[in-house]
Amino acid sequence: MSTLLAQISDLHIGVHDTDSHTACVRAVERLLALKPLPDAVLVSGDTANTGAPGEHELARELFAALPMPIHHVAGNHDLFARRAEYVTSVGPLRLVVADTSIHGRDDGALDVPRLAATLDADTPTIIAMHHPPIRIGMPWIDDIRLQNDEELAALLRTRSNVLAVLCGHVHRTATGVCGGVPVHTCTAAYQQAVLEIGASEAVLGDDPPSLLVHAYLDSGELVTHVQPI
Repeated sequence: MSTLLAQISDLHIGVHDTDSHTACVRAVERLLALKPLPDAVLVSGDTANTGAPGEHELARELFAALPMPIHHVAGNHDLFARRAEYVTSVGPLRLVVADTSIHGRDDGALDVPRLAATLDADTPTIIAMHHPPIRIGMPWIDDIRLQNDEELAALLRTRSNVLAVLCGHVHRTATGVCGGVPVHTCTAAYQQAVLEIGASEAVLGDDPPSLLVHAYLDSGELVTHVQPI
């Protein structure tokens, strides 16, 4: 039986922004319509828009219909009282949630030695973080990506059991490679970024939102599907 990890991202929920509430409700409805239901849901950062406590409280209410575990990643718009880092299991997978947020900044950094201490050499592992450790080709987001990506790449080259790095932040689905490991960013559930290679400023468009479904197959392979919302 395959293990399914669904991923949504960048909800930017504002207490008075009813459009963001609607976008979240639609994402939850789409998750509930998946067959079979995912074993867990990953929210890869920027759940809140300003980090105000009321935004995260509202998010909990909007997610209440989901019966499976929900794993949150800290984004640059999320303000948590402590670093949101932990290790959990999704079926046979180890899910390592890393906090790349830097207070008061939009770019990110990773405590790579701390991450290394959470990894072993055998268990199939997925690493989740908000800031992508790859260039997307659009300077507006590349300038605020993970800043110590080369340090992470060096670590990943020593861990062949890491199957993927899952990120948000880009407001688009994109894929790349860091240290030989696939990197996937998830399209925003609310307010998608226009694809314009070389763009120096973010432009929001009307592309459809989507989520990702990462399926860990019985063969030991991880495959990622893009599912429109």
